[in-house]
Amino acid sequence: MPRRRDSLSEFNIWPAFTDALGGLVMVLIFLITVFVLTEVLIGREIMGKDTAIGQLQRIISHLEGLAGDAEKEAARLRGRAQGLENTVGERDKLLAQLRAELAAVQAAREALNADKTRAEQTATSVQEQAALLSVRAERLAAELERLNRALAANQQELTKRDAVIVEQKGRIEALDSALKKKLLERVEELEKYASDFFGRLREVFANNPDIKVVGDRFVFQSEVLFASGEAMLSASGSGDLDKFAMVYQQLAARLPPDLPVIIEVQGHTDRAPIRGRFPSNWELSTARAQQVVNYLIQQGVPPERLAAVGMAEYHPIDPADNPEAYRRNRRIELKITSR
Repeated sequence: MPRRRDSLSEFNIWPAFTDALGGLVMVLIFLITVFVLTEVLIGREIMGKDTAIGQLQRIISHLEGLAGDAEKEAARLRGRAQGLENTVGERDKLLAQLRAELAAVQAAREALNADKTRAEQTATSVQEQAALLSVRAERLAAELERLNRALAANQQELTKRDAVIVEQKGRIEALDSALKKKLLERVEELEKYASDFFGRLREVFANNPDIKVVGDRFVFQSEVLFASGEAMLSASGSGDLDKFAMVYQQLAARLPPDLPVIIEVQGHTDRAPIRGRFPSNWELSTARAQQVVNYLIQQGVPPERLAAVGMAEYHPIDPADNPEAYRRNRRIELKITSR
C-alpha cells in the first residue's frame, strides 16, 4: 500500500502542461510572424492593387486556415487541460481513499497491538491459573488416595454388614412367614368360632323372627329389648340376653385364651326425631348398647370381650321412609371382631 502511494505522489502533470503552453506560444509566434510578413508584403505590393489583393486574399485564406488550425489546436489543448484536471481530481480522490485506508490500517494495527497486549496478559493469567490448578490437582490426588483407602476400609465393613443383613433378612422372612401362618390360623379359628357361635344362636332363636343372624352379625330388633325411646332392658329382653350369654358360656371353653375375640354391641335407631330424656339418637343408641354390655357382664361374659358403640340413625339397613323401615332400622347388633 505505501508503494502505491509513492508512485502516485511521483506523478507530475507540469511537463505536459509546459509542452502545451510551448505549443501555444509557438502558434502565437507563428501568427505574429505571418502577420508581420503580411504587413511587409502588403507594403511591397501596395502598388499593384490587383496583385496585392489577390495575394492578400491568399494570405487571408492561408491565415484563416492557420486560424482554424490554431483554434483546433487550442480546443485540443483545452481538452487535454480538462483531462489533466480530471486526472488531478482522480488523483486527489485516490489520495483521499489511500489516506482512509492508511488510517484503517493504522487503527487495525493499534487494535492488534491492544489484542496482543490483552493476549499476553491473558497468557500470564492462564499460566498463573494453571499453576494453581496444578497445586490443587496434587491436593485432590492426595485426598482421592485417602478417600480410596477409607472406602476400601468401609467396603470391608459393608461386606460384613451385608452378610449380617442377609442373615437378619432370612430370620425376618422366617418370622414373617411364621407370623402370617399364625395370623391365618387365628383368623381361621376366629371364623370357626364365629360360625359355631352364630350357628348355635340360630338354633336357639330359630322361632323368634325378631332375633336372627344376618351374615356376620346377630341382630335384636330394639322392641325385643327396650320400650320406645327408653334404654332400660325389658323383662323379655333380659331373658333373650340370658340365652345369648348361655350360648357364649357353652362355647367359651373352646375359645383359646390368647384369641383376640371381642363381641361388639352396636346400638342403632331410626331417623325420626327423638322425644324424651335423651337429647339425640346418639345418646339413645349409645345408652342402649352400654345397657346390653352391662347386662352381659352381669351374666358372666368377661368385660375385656365386650365393646359398646352408638351408631344413631346413620347406618340404616332399610333406607325407605315408612314405619316398617323405621322398625327394621331400630336394632341392637352383636358382631364378633378381633382387636
